[in-house]
Amino acid sequence: MGHVIRALQSKQNAILESPTGTGKTLCLLCSVLAWRLTYIAKLQLSGIAANANIAGLDEAAGNNQALEGFNAIPKIIYASRTHSQISQVVNELKNTIYKPKVSVLGSRDQLCLHPKVMNIENNMAKIHTCRAKVKERSCVHYTNVDKKINDAIFGEILDIEELVSVSKEKTMCPYYSSRELLRRADIIFMPYNYLIDSKTRKNQNITLENSIVIFDEAHNIEKVCEESYSFEITSLDIANCIENCQLTLQRILDDDGSASTSSGPSYDSGELTKEDVLTMKAIFLSLEREFNKLEVKGSGNIIDKSTFKNLLVSINVNQETKGLITEVLQKMESVLSLSSSNKLVGNTFVVLNNFMQILDLTLDQSEASKHQYVCYVSKEKKDSKYGKSGKASTWVDKNIESVAPQFITKLSYWCFSPGLAMEEFVKSGVYSIILTSGTLSPINSFSCELRIPFPITLQNPHVIQPSQISVQIICKGCDGTDFLSTYANRSNPKYLSSLGTSIVNLLRVIPNGVLVFFPSYGVMNNTIQSWQTTNIYSRMLKTKHCFTEPRSKNEMAKLMSEFDDKVRNPTDGATGAMLFAVCRGKASEGIDFADMHGRAVIITGLPFPPKNDPKVSAKINYLDQQKRNRPNSLNGQEWYIQQSSRAVNQAVGRVIRHKDDFGAVIFMDKRFSFRSNVDELPKWARGFAKVNEQFGSGLRELSQFFKLHVNRVCEKEENEEPVKSSNTNRLSNMYDAFRSTEKDLPKERFAAPNLDDSTHEVTPPPRKMARTDKRVSLISSLNGTGSADYSFAPSMSPVSSRSTTDYKTPEAIRNPRKKFRLVTKQDKENNLNSLSQITSVMSSPLASTQREQPKVTKSQNFSATLKISLSDAEYEVFRGVVKEYKTEKNIVKLIDNVTDLFMANHKDLLKGFRIFLKDKDKETFDKFLSEKGLI
Repeated sequence: MGHVIRALQSKQNAILESPTGTGKTLCLLCSVLAWRLTYIAKLQLSGIAANANIAGLDEAAGNNQALEGFNAIPKIIYASRTHSQISQVVNELKNTIYKPKVSVLGSRDQLCLHPKVMNIENNMAKIHTCRAKVKERSCVHYTNVDKKINDAIFGEILDIEELVSVSKEKTMCPYYSSRELLRRADIIFMPYNYLIDSKTRKNQNITLENSIVIFDEAHNIEKVCEESYSFEITSLDIANCIENCQLTLQRILDDDGSASTSSGPSYDSGELTKEDVLTMKAIFLSLEREFNKLEVKGSGNIIDKSTFKNLLVSINVNQETKGLITEVLQKMESVLSLSSSNKLVGNTFVVLNNFMQILDLTLDQSEASKHQYVCYVSKEKKDSKYGKSGKASTWVDKNIESVAPQFITKLSYWCFSPGLAMEEFVKSGVYSIILTSGTLSPINSFSCELRIPFPITLQNPHVIQPSQISVQIICKGCDGTDFLSTYANRSNPKYLSSLGTSIVNLLRVIPNGVLVFFPSYGVMNNTIQSWQTTNIYSRMLKTKHCFTEPRSKNEMAKLMSEFDDKVRNPTDGATGAMLFAVCRGKASEGIDFADMHGRAVIITGLPFPPKNDPKVSAKINYLDQQKRNRPNSLNGQEWYIQQSSRAVNQAVGRVIRHKDDFGAVIFMDKRFSFRSNVDELPKWARGFAKVNEQFGSGLRELSQFFKLHVNRVCEKEENEEPVKSSNTNRLSNMYDAFRSTEKDLPKERFAAPNLDDSTHEVTPPPRKMARTDKRVSLISSLNGTGSADYSFAPSMSPVSSRSTTDYKTPEAIRNPRKKFRLVTKQDKENNLNSLSQITSVMSSPLASTQREQPKVTKSQNFSATLKISLSDAEYEVFRGVVKEYKTEKNIVKLIDNVTDLFMANHKDLLKGFRIFLKDKDKETFDKFLSEKGLI
């Protein structure tokens, strides 16, 4: 809040990063509104703004005369990514003491109430139909706006849903009501594509002058700025424009003969003449001829930036004629939108509207801004995606198939300087620009990319306690394979197998919901397909219900509902659900995986943009050229690395969503251990990062972390009545799928497999064994068949084959039955060497009869001790080491292997190995123990 006020006091720009759950939205709203009220009070007291309408202050200041044209009081424009996020911000505003006048801008899709307009699918047709009804005053909702807009209810703070609801009751139009409220608003909420696009700003009457502009969720603001100033046009688009001219002409001719019998909305035939339409058709025919002359090398190449502008000028489309052409195109849009013809193509209006925007961007471009662009021309083979009109895109003679081109020519005009949009903000007289997000790191590039200074910056720590987060960087898999998701290695079967089995291992210790992020959709699909051809994917399903992020938004909404259900109510022995997702994908931002829905985020690789993408390659080259002229700017490689870091940080932000949440972040690529990559993490996560060279140490850390929190949840539930969460407004996503915290779930849902080995021991039942004087090998002991707790099915996985039903719930821990013996952690440490005696004392009903227990050998006792002391992963590694020793008979290799496994945390167990060694190796092993100070 201090940084916000300092930026406003000094009329400067600021970049403020604060993690999700730290109260960022409330801090922004309260600080900026408090500063604005103070600013107004100062103006009033100094006699400048007597008409500021603050109750009581006018009289107190003695200012009773209104000043005409007063505009010194800054308005606040609060922009976020989506309408659902804006609704969350508006609801936060209601929780403050501030009651400003509010306007929330939306499209007709969200705000229109007219039944006929609402049923129109095409957005541009909806716009023009609405305008026609407004012009004719045939919409009762619109005509009621002026009559009822001053009702008291519109002085209250309303989000979009409430505005629509109130407007329905009053039979008035929410869309035009929001525009009317815009004129008197103190604070305006809108998606930030409304704000960045200059044409949209003009259409919505949004004024930047003397405005405080807040971009929330601004981590991708650079990309949005670039895209708003870029365009692409194809030969098919031009062909569609020609077809639109033909359809418009036909509509004019039809209406000339049937104007008296026409029904529904109509247009003034004097507004658009046949000559106007024929002139436009001639322009588009000439443009297509010139367009198809563009030379394309290979699949595509960069051409001179002025090519398209010169192409337009050659057909007499220039700065002087642009206004007339745009006016005719707008009239054509209006005529076509009111047409009932079934001949309209799906993108009729989009093509015309895009062409008008292209004219603005191309012809209005200054020499300075021209250097911020790259022009790229390419060819794409025709296929079904172009529809029927793709059969003949040459209109000179479309009836001759032989002259119809087999490829679509595309000209891309890419803006690589997001600063063009921000520079326009500055020229418009904006008061201050504030960029905020939970994940802006790395922030040092914003000033370079956006071309405006940001003197005030902040990177906040998190509000959580250190015990609530675990950040593990794991460099190797459970079998010792390096985690390295490079292009050359990501298809390596050994790597994929190690990654999969290691994730299976992690799922055993992570409760509830897990998110696994891949660098791209291609990598995700190939990896999952590889796991499905082995038994890895089926083993994942035994622990978690598995879901895969789709490309479609509609499919995503359905999937999130199913994911939510399986996290809350897992079946078939599963302990939750796992979602495979993609960095920069739909699940990486905008969805609130709070509490149980996101107990861990696993990052499997660095999501670098594809270098073979022409746009990525062109951006890198562009930045390298700019670096020569502007030494303080980013070079191509720095930008390339930054894109990966931003995508990772956004995915990492899914795990901790509020101050009481807890979870883990797991990086499974050894490149994350490099100092340069650690430094790119958000400040709040960077301090918790721990590098684990071996998988076992990382698994142990996570096991202890979740064991601690599962026990805390159990204790909390014992002392509290279950209360439904009152925070129903925490969600910040379009799917609105998650609405509860852990308190809503039964206690057994928090039981995580194998998390409680420090608080209880699982004692196997007695088993009958044949007495023998022959020494039993360790391999025989490990593979004994007398007890389910001792037997292991052959598997390449480091995960124990004990079934899910063997895992004990917290309820079972609190009320031990016949197979449990409770011991303290201190007891376990003090009596580690005598655990075999503990395991021989049974708590079954037969124990009370003093029944004689069968004798077991030293090797079997030692095996039981190992099984209790080691984690599943360590125990499986141990089995592999012993099998290898039995096969290769290499004592030196055995010593190296057991040193890595036991010296850190279980060195007291090393002495037990001696009884299994061959006589000739015992002397070497004793020497090793002596050097380590163990004998």
